[in-house]
Amino acid sequence: MDVARIARAMQRPGFVERILTLAERDYCRTPQQVAGRWAAKEAIMKAGGPQTFLEIEVLPGPHGEPRVVRPGGRWHLSITHERGTAAAVAILEEGPAS
Repeated sequence: MDVARIARAMQRPGFVERILTLAERDYCRTPQQVAGRWAAKEAIMKAGGPQTFLEIEVLPGPHGEPRVVRPGGRWHLSITHERGTAAAVAILEEGPAS
């Protein structure tokens, strides 16, 4: 995810509201954070999660690590930022949703 592109998009009315939940908007203040959440949501979708951004919620865990709040299931999630790029990897464990 190109952070500069996200920074420009954040200036457009409604952009952030289309991809972040209210709780995520309260947390994400920088283009890097928004880009990281967007990358995480795309990774979750590709791993078999929901297919809309607002059905997915990624918030910090007790130690600041990213955690998937919605959808249910056992998710492993990593978000990284390197210079002007954000990327994420999501893994859904098989088995019943928790």
